[in-house]
Amino acid sequence: MDSPRRTARAALVGVLLIPGPAWAQDEPGPPRGRIVADTVPAPALAGNLLGDPTLQPAWVYLPPGYDGSGERYPVLYLLHGVLDDPSVWIEPAYQGMTVQSTMDSLIGAGAVRPLIVVMPNGRNALGGSYYRNSSVTGGWGDFIARDLVRHVDANYRTRAAAEARAVAGHSMGGLGAIWAGMMNPDVFSVAYGMNPCCLCCVGAEQVPPGAAALEAYASVDALWKELEGGNIWPLVLAGFGAAFFPDPAHPPFYGDPDAGLGEATVGPAVEVFPTSLVDDRVDALQSLNGLGFDSAFGDQFAHIPVATAAFSDSLEAHGVPHVYEVYAGDHRNRMRERMATVILPWISERLGYPDPEGASSGP
Repeated sequence: MDSPRRTARAALVGVLLIPGPAWAQDEPGPPRGRIVADTVPAPALAGNLLGDPTLQPAWVYLPPGYDGSGERYPVLYLLHGVLDDPSVWIEPAYQGMTVQSTMDSLIGAGAVRPLIVVMPNGRNALGGSYYRNSSVTGGWGDFIARDLVRHVDANYRTRAAAEARAVAGHSMGGLGAIWAGMMNPDVFSVAYGMNPCCLCCVGAEQVPPGAAALEAYASVDALWKELEGGNIWPLVLAGFGAAFFPDPAHPPFYGDPDAGLGEATVGPAVEVFPTSLVDDRVDALQSLNGLGFDSAFGDQFAHIPVATAAFSDSLEAHGVPHVYEVYAGDHRNRMRERMATVILPWISERLGYPDPEGASSGP
């Protein structure tokens, strides 16, 4: 089998497919894990200008056998997309997929090893934190990599070592996963981004005309009302601006999304994006046991195929091993299938199971 650190620009057709429809929700018989509702202290968010609380919700999947085995488990941190919340993983949002049914089936089929899966909140008052530290929105990056990991290791039977931690996510969560891996290789050893947004500067032509005209809205509530009418863009871009280009002196949105739009390739405006930071983070990226991401040909967010290709080009130019797959589909329509047949098995294969001595944690 290829090394997990082998660079692969081609699609992974035929790789990591499991026998039979183990992802099907109506498959009978596999031992069942369970979902736990948790509340996580988030001191990294203290003092944020949006008023988001320093207690954040999370869902935790505990695999079959957890309650009786005494065993310690690797952990996958699974990050949701913009305007979603963690319930997207526990309710049948992606073609009927739930994390519990999918993990139960895959573990029962031997396609993945037993893992704890942690699904934290990343949705703030502007609909999305982008999992970044910001002087406006608070330390969402530190919340994921520090506060959340500390809480999980203290309260669940984890293998508390980077080799036994992975982070993955979809869309905004895909960005968050890649960012968490490249900035925190001491915490996570595997990172996978599904249709990750915002990996490099977004071309203005890839956003609907007028979408960033936030001056037309007087309040955050007005942005949510616009969302109710079907227009996601004002809220999405307000969150983007506050996360990437924060400006505490300019309420109520505290950011400038226009700074991240256009064709800029150099300068401060692009230094906040992962593609522009590869050169500074080469050692961190090369230390990962697995780095992967993908893009769909028909993604409704037109910048994602362009940005993922640019990110892969930058990684390849710097000799960073990674897997990049382009596949037929759109932003969401193959999530259930791909999670079960490609992504979760790929993550499981690359997670280490270190000796518990010196790596144990939790109750």
